[in-house]
Formats: sequence, C-alpha cells, structure tokens
Amino acid sequence: MTDQQPPLNILVAGIYWSGSGAVVDYLKGHPDCFVPRGEFTDFKRSGRIGSILEASSVSKAKWLARAMWLETALGKLPAARLKQAKGGVPEKLPLKEQIKHNQLKLQYLSRYRKHLSNGGAPSDSSIWNEWLQAVGKAYAGEKAAIVWNQPIWVGKHEHTWPAVFEPFKLLVVHRDPIDQFAEVVRQGKIGKRKSDPAFDDSEKDDIAYVLKGIAAKMASLMALQAQLTESHMLTVSFETFVKSHKGEAERICVDTPPLKLGFRGSEIQNSLSQTLFMALRLPFCLINLLSLSATQDVACRASNLYSAC
Repeated sequence: MTDQQPPLNILVAGIYWSGSGAVVDYLKGHPDCFVPRGEFTDFKRSGRIGSILEASSVSKAKWLARAMWLETALGKLPAARLKQAKGGVPEKLPLKEQIKHNQLKLQYLSRYRKHLSNGGAPSDSSIWNEWLQAVGKAYAGEKAAIVWNQPIWVGKHEHTWPAVFEPFKLLVVHRDPIDQFAEVVRQGKIGKRKSDPAFDDSEKDDIAYVLKGIAAKMASLMALQAQLTESHMLTVSFETFVKSHKGEAERICVDTPPLKLGFRGSEIQNSLSQTLFMALRLPFCLINLLSLSATQDVACRASNLYSAC
C-alpha cells in the first residue's frame, strides 16, 4: 500500500447468526488484512454517522453530530484513557476503546460540524470517507486491506454507506434459514429483541419475529445484489465455506483483490469438522416449531429467498 492508496475496506456482514464470524476469523489470519477487534458500530447504530448523513434537516444533523461529539469527548475518550492508564494494551482493545480512534473521530466530527455551519449539506459524505481512510491508514500500516466486522445492516442506509466506505468490498454471509433458525434457538436468542431495523417490533410472536426478520434480511440482500456491481459485493454461503473451505476461501481472495491466493487460515482449518457438525445439525424441537401454522409460511418464504441467492 502506498501513501496515495488507502487500504481496501472489506465489510463483512451477516444475516443474523448466519456464520459471518467464520469469514472474519479466516481473514484475521490473512497476511494482507488488518482486523480490528469487535464489531464496528460507528456508522450503523441509531444516532451515529448513518443517521447523521440521512438527517431530515440541517438542524437535525447538527443536533446528532453534537450529541456524537459529546458522547465521544466526554464518555468514550476519557474511558479509553482510563483503560490505558490501568494497563490496557491498545492492540488488544476494540477501536471504540482506543484513544487514537476516538481522537480521530473527534477531529472529523469537528470538521463535519464546521461543514454544516458553513452551509454544507448533511448528506455530503466526503468528510466521513476521508475519516475512514485516515482510520485505515492509522491502523492497517502496510497491509492492503482492513476488515470491518458488521459495519452495516443489510437493508439499511443502502444509498449512504457505499460512499462512506469507498474503496470497499462487501462480503455478505448467508445461510440456509432452517439451520440459521436452529442456531438462533441454540444461542438462546428467542424472545430477545434486536435493534436491527429489519426486525419488526410490532410482531408479538417471538418465533415469527425471528423468521420474518430473516426473510426481510434475505429480501434486502437480493435488492442489494441488484444495486451493487460484482466488483463491490460478494455473497458467501456459510455451508459452502465450511464444507468446501479451500475452494471458497480461494474464491474470496480472487474476488477481493488485492488479497493474495494460497492462504489457508489455520484456526478455521483445525475446527472445520466441529463447525460443520454444530452448524448443520437441526434440533428436533425446531421441526415442531416450524410446523406451527403461524410461522410455516414465513419459513417457506425465507427458504425460497435463500434458494434464489
């Protein structure tokens, strides 16, 4: 990577317990990638950069930017300084808990607020694109790519996030919805609500809430495929990534230049058999759950959408 060329932003997004963590784990060991710890939430969460850029008015954008500046200056940055003073090693902390990251965010928040004060449009994403490139250069060093874990929600901010993350490659990991639902059950997530806008909080049936959310995410994935070019997006089947890992890993590298070929993550290779067993098993209780008339149609629609991907 040269001074003129920022690292490629590899965005790894899932469809709710669809196995995207396995792809992140693979890329953690790739010599061309830097992978920050934890999920990246500075863009997608309510009140963060995505919300600011899509604010309905200048005054709303100013209010949100000020709130984010105060949250960072008075909360996150002092907390990061305290953690480091207590012996925290920056390299082992998520970005949101690191001093350097919060200082960079404050710097660009100040620039954006000045931009608004000078009559700039709230939707102008150029400052935030420069910020993300500055973060990449600060952390990735000479590596060709930086991997962001869950930086966006599939189905949200579709016309905003591409300009912020450019240059980018989006890897969306999908999964057979029946196995996916089994994993949700196994993780004890039934009955727990999500902040992801694809999930409808007005749905009171906890099973239908999850199944409808998965179906909505799959529909959004298909719409996203129609919006983005192949050079910007790659869909990854979790089942294929596990069962034919070598070939699928090579496909990710080929379709995501400038990643080099010939790399196989040792962490993932050592646990493939266990992962396959855990990922593809279907608890007997799920068969009864999916036979409920209230959820059967939703499950079929999710399966049909998955088959079309």
